[in-house]
Amino acid sequence: MNKLALLVLYCAAWAAPYARADDAAAKPTPQAPTSSAARRGAPGASAGSGSYLLLKKAQIMVKYDDPNEALSPAIEMLIPGTWDFKGSVQMYGGKTGCFSESFSVFWEATSPDGMSKFAGVPNYAWQYSDDPQELHNLTDPNRRTHTGNKTNDLCAVAKPLNAEQYFRQMVLNELKPAMTVESVEPYPALEQLVRQRDGLPPADSGNGGARIDAIRVRLAFQKDNQPMELWYSVALVTQTYRVGRGSLYDIHAVGQVAFGAPKGKLDSNEKLFKVVMSSIQPKPRYAAYTNKWIANYYRTQAQKEAIMDQMQAELTNFITQTYQQMSANAQRVSDIGFHANDQNLRDVRTYRDPSTGREFELSNQYNHAWLNGANEYVMSDDPSFNPNSELTGSWNQLQPVQ
Repeated sequence: MNKLALLVLYCAAWAAPYARADDAAAKPTPQAPTSSAARRGAPGASAGSGSYLLLKKAQIMVKYDDPNEALSPAIEMLIPGTWDFKGSVQMYGGKTGCFSESFSVFWEATSPDGMSKFAGVPNYAWQYSDDPQELHNLTDPNRRTHTGNKTNDLCAVAKPLNAEQYFRQMVLNELKPAMTVESVEPYPALEQLVRQRDGLPPADSGNGGARIDAIRVRLAFQKDNQPMELWYSVALVTQTYRVGRGSLYDIHAVGQVAFGAPKGKLDSNEKLFKVVMSSIQPKPRYAAYTNKWIANYYRTQAQKEAIMDQMQAELTNFITQTYQQMSANAQRVSDIGFHANDQNLRDVRTYRDPSTGREFELSNQYNHAWLNGANEYVMSDDPSFNPNSELTGSWNQLQPVQ
């Protein structure tokens, strides 16, 4: 993992070092990076302070199999209304050869002055086994799983790590400019978001097959001789499968989002960070499509393994079933989310639009919310605030659902 410069939020120009010009064509067809500038400003509003927060829906679009079908939203999120956004899905765009990370998602949201930025980083995956025979299989050139594209990247084999070890060993030293870790804290909201989006059982369910370790790291660095601060979130999802005399560990670094701001302004954007993080949501169709596509890759691998080793083929088939189950979960996800009883842990609550009856989740960091007809939202803690007297357009107040 030697090109993590893409995590640097303050380089001269945004780039995706993981992406390659010779990557194979993908299904769904990745859209070229898209950009949406704010349609208008929000007088009196700022990203993390003031009486209200103006938000707009940002979307990463893809094209599915039907060439006559229009682009469809793959991932949605809320960002400040005056910020610019660009994002794309690239096949094999990350530095991993694991089938599970074939779809690499890049996105960036930037404040008007360019000094505050969010960035989404592609997932990363690797495998390991404490069973000698299975470890031999993982490292056997004839058995190694790979992307199948022109570069034929291999799925990395390395010992399991916790989230902080992953960040310090595989991310921190690659950041440019050099950054200093100021603190590392557990991030339970991210853990619950990952469980909800992947349809995984709660941590106390007694199911030892999936373990999630989520953290948020605070960093300090210099940009153009100005002191800056940054939060970096990551969750490590470790799936464990019994094999031989030990276990196979399938590890995924997900939820990798970085947010940077001038020193002294990071804490004042705490609510904004939580609002954006809790709003990131893959669309059910996209999640179901990608999980089915990945499961098909594993099924092909199992057929290859069956020729050499039936036991290995059975293991690969079991992993395939995991992704098929995730696909089924994605198809059942509604706009109000999975595991609604975990909303407090995920920093969200359910709102109802009285004009349509539609219910959906928004951040619980503010007590009042409004929606207009242009996919823009306003959130505020001021009970006397009314966007219809402060902003242009027509705003409908949303009703919290108890």
